[in-house]
Amino acid sequence: MLGNLLEWYDFAIYGYLAQPLGDAFFPAESRSAALLSSFAVFAVGFLMRPIGSLMLGPMADLYGCRRMLFLSLMLMGGSSLLIGVLPTRTQWGGVATVSLVLLRMVQGFSVGGEYTGSIAFTAELASTRRRGLLCSFTSSGAQIGIALASLPVAACSALLGETALMEWGWRIPFLLGSSLLPLAVWMRHRLPETLPNSSEINEARQLGALVRSITVQVRGLIEYRHQMLQVMALVCTSNVIFYVLFVFLVTYSSSTPADGVAARSITSAVQLFGIGIVTIAGWLVDRYGLIRINVFGTVAMLATSLPAIAIGLNGTPETLLLAMTIATPALMVILGSQGLLGVVIAPNAQRCGVFSIAYSTAVALFGGTAPLIATWMVDQAVPTGVIILYPLPFAIASGWALWRSRRLTATQL
Repeated sequence: MLGNLLEWYDFAIYGYLAQPLGDAFFPAESRSAALLSSFAVFAVGFLMRPIGSLMLGPMADLYGCRRMLFLSLMLMGGSSLLIGVLPTRTQWGGVATVSLVLLRMVQGFSVGGEYTGSIAFTAELASTRRRGLLCSFTSSGAQIGIALASLPVAACSALLGETALMEWGWRIPFLLGSSLLPLAVWMRHRLPETLPNSSEINEARQLGALVRSITVQVRGLIEYRHQMLQVMALVCTSNVIFYVLFVFLVTYSSSTPADGVAARSITSAVQLFGIGIVTIAGWLVDRYGLIRINVFGTVAMLATSLPAIAIGLNGTPETLLLAMTIATPALMVILGSQGLLGVVIAPNAQRCGVFSIAYSTAVALFGGTAPLIATWMVDQAVPTGVIILYPLPFAIASGWALWRSRRLTATQL
């Protein structure tokens, strides 16, 4: 839970600071163009997640989840620290822009193993009776991190002023995130490992054996391509809706400095409230069944998110609050139950690899690009009705994945 908190805090900070980062590293003829460039790099981080999963997922299946999760934490904390001290484009020119892109790629690589690996790790260690609840704690760590990411941004804007935030205050949230890394590393060292056979780990540590083992693991993923496609379809809708609501609409509702402070504060408050729903969803999975809660949550999420997006497109903090209040409960039910279903779909032999790669690919293609696409549609004056219906095709895919999953249960782990 703590590892996910730090990973997603560091990863989400970029989204909340898209405008100052765009001004600092992507000077353009207009602020809109700079923001589009910044969101493009935001999407690049997501596009690196499948690559991270392709490497870190099979490594978790070979070495054990704990070792892989330790590596992902180190990569995320180090890259966030470097972003916090990175000179701007006016100081380093194009080197600064390239450096920011590379560091964002490292962040994406890191997250590619953390979230999915930690859910698989928890599912393997937890008892069947409490598996949904304990996996929901892992998911709530990510939600806490995303919620906390907006707090230092709002605090810096309120205490330093919007001008100072745009010039140099954006560095503080990145530095705060990296400062908590030693605590997470210490706690992670105290976790048990999931691989019982230490001889396999020792053999894999030999470079040649490691390369051969990873190659075999990657080739084996082709065998499970249908499960990977099913996981991608399962998670695509929730990720599109989440990033439209909690990244795009937050920036869209921040037309003035005062509105920016209000929008970030609203986001933090709503997400912190939603964390309780994530945990309740895990408890409901244990009580009423994994498939039933996922089907109910998906239908409710779609029914509430479309009108919520329509309301949020009015572009004020007040409409943002109303939109998030309507859409958050059902969305959090899905975020609290969907991860375990993805783990159950994945085969035992390559659980981390299949689940991580499929999940990260879906988030990269559909979730991470959602703020960029939504910003482009608004910039091109696309009709509001088209923007509102943007999540609908993904919902059809998720419905197919749930239908395919109807006979699965959490006891199949």
